[in-house]
Amino acid sequence: MNRITRVFACLLILLSPLSLSAFESTKRPILYPNAHFEIMGREAAQADIDDCWMMAQKAGASEDRSAQVSEEAAADAAALAAAGAAASAVLGRDPGRGAVAGAVGGGVASMAAGMMTQDNPPQVFRGIVERCLFEKGYEVAGWE
Repeated sequence: MNRITRVFACLLILLSPLSLSAFESTKRPILYPNAHFEIMGREAAQADIDDCWMMAQKAGASEDRSAQVSEEAAADAAALAAAGAAASAVLGRDPGRGAVAGAVGGGVASMAAGMMTQDNPPQVFRGIVERCLFEKGYEVAGWE
């Protein structure tokens, strides 16, 4: 196993606990306490959020960002592989080795950055949930 492969394997091992925890706590909508919210109460509002959440899932929208993070990491790895190969060729070094180094560094960095950002669910999922809640009379103030 060459040095780059070992570094990549070590980084994946270190990042795997992050990948498990990063997607455990998906942000949920926070409702503005408008008149409808006050009439319905917190428990009924929470049940309506759950209904809208399930409706978005049934519609085929994904609440999970892991696929999105993986796609972004793959794209970043490919771009940095090309940059690494080009830089190595210009410097008179092995372009294959530069491509591997660029792909490893770019892919791992992108995956780590994506996992560390506890973002909202994907935009389509959020849009369905927010529209459903709006049609029920609620106003979404944000996501936490």
